[in-house]
Amino acid sequence: MEVSKTAMSTRAIQIGGQSLAGVYGDVFWTLEPVTVYVAGTQIYARIYVGNPTDIDREYLLMATVIRGSTVISEFPIKVDDGTWFWVTAGNVVTLPGAFEVAYTDAILTLNLYERVENDIVDSVLTALTSTGTGGLPFPPVPPGVDDMLSMMITMMIVVMMMQMMSKAMKGEEEPK
Repeated sequence: MEVSKTAMSTRAIQIGGQSLAGVYGDVFWTLEPVTVYVAGTQIYARIYVGNPTDIDREYLLMATVIRGSTVISEFPIKVDDGTWFWVTAGNVVTLPGAFEVAYTDAILTLNLYERVENDIVDSVLTALTSTGTGGLPFPPVPPGVDDMLSMMITMMIVVMMMQMMSKAMKGEEEPK
């Protein structure tokens, strides 16, 4: 994916009515938690990278495709012909573009790295499925846990994660 950077200046950084809460950076995108996908086709998305700090920061976006517990593809997202890009203090940049992934029935994760921290500071994901939710790949089963119980826990976690991401994308606030 290659995108062009467009800065959006804002004092209180909010996307879809939700304030950015990351310590060193935040990433959001317009993809749903589950995306019905045909391998090799374009996935259009708008990515938002926010810098909630009071200093300018340099970021990198790394896409990872995972099936089960195996990373099957990993690639950096180019922004203005480079992999690292700056976001000024207290601002959000909008990165429109498209992904093309050679796999389906996998998880597509977008990790936001911050250069000084040299670590992932935030991430977003979508399940790329060829058949709707029936083709979703489930995370690996923790060792030592009964198979039936672990499957129920895994399904509950996936459902809760999808609900939280859906609310975040719609801009709904969680009750306090």
